[in-house]
Amino acid sequence: MNAIENIFTNNPLDSDEILQKVIELGIEYLGEKWKNVDKNQITVTKIMGGQSNHMFHVSSSTSATPYFLRIHKQGQSQFFTDVVNFAIFSERGLGPKRYGFFDGGRMEEFLPSRTLKPENVLNPEISRKIGAAFPLYHSIKIPVSKSRRCFQIMRESLKGYIDLGGRKYAVFPVTYSDHPMTISPDDLLKEINCSNILQLNSNNEIMFIDWEFASYNCRGYDLAMHLSESAIIRTASPCGIQINEIFTDNPPNLRPFCEVYVDSENLLKNRTSAYRDLEIENLIKECQFYWPITHLFWACLIMKLGRMECNKDIDMDIMARDRLAVYYPLKLRAQEIYEKLKFAK
Repeated sequence: MNAIENIFTNNPLDSDEILQKVIELGIEYLGEKWKNVDKNQITVTKIMGGQSNHMFHVSSSTSATPYFLRIHKQGQSQFFTDVVNFAIFSERGLGPKRYGFFDGGRMEEFLPSRTLKPENVLNPEISRKIGAAFPLYHSIKIPVSKSRRCFQIMRESLKGYIDLGGRKYAVFPVTYSDHPMTISPDDLLKEINCSNILQLNSNNEIMFIDWEFASYNCRGYDLAMHLSESAIIRTASPCGIQINEIFTDNPPNLRPFCEVYVDSENLLKNRTSAYRDLEIENLIKECQFYWPITHLFWACLIMKLGRMECNKDIDMDIMARDRLAVYYPLKLRAQEIYEKLKFAK
């Protein structure tokens, strides 16, 4: 545990130690106005939900600039990756402004906003805004491995499941390399869904956050992961999830989502496509191809976690079977798409 993490985890938020530290950070990275701020004028609020970071909103009753304080829990190598990724997205206006980096964390712009809830993501207007935002993020290039992490994690999860005493499964690989590669957020365990989509108070625009574990994946997989997980409701029941069958079997948001994605991508590339309808149909097929694979991804991971007894309040075997119950019917459609693509080549 580094020094600043020690301060913020072992003291109350209104303690002299924390208040003095946020003043020092304000002076160092935001300038003179923080020199005139007294401790009794400061409010430090913990932001819940950080898995790899401690997060705080620091504000005062003065005109000093408020800021968002992020203190890293993970090691230095991941901290370096986070700093690089955050800087790239910030410079392109696709994230909060960066105020400063320091040993163990960073300061950034605090954006008044709301985190979307599952029902918000299914709202047609918001779903279209999310679809239009994706190409902006997919166009970014970052210096991380270009290998497809989704398949790597599935193989690792299955191996872990077998090593822990689970049934052995044979893996039969296929090859198809024409899927566009794009950047995806996080470690795939937090797909672009609710917890990392903000709707800004200032203009209601959509912003994706949390890119510290960003990796490259097939574009169709990334979009299908968002869309398929929009149909999943987390519950307190023994199985842990409830699957919205309408938004899984024949999702009404798929076509509008793909339409705005294609239009946004063409606008970004400053081109007018004569094949817009074909591009939309191809993107729909791309998402449909990967749709069952997203459920297979979660099934493999959940099977391993069940063997590890990570969450005894949830029956992980039932949750994994629910995912596989979605995977197998949709797999037939994906196989048909694959055969058509293979034949076309």
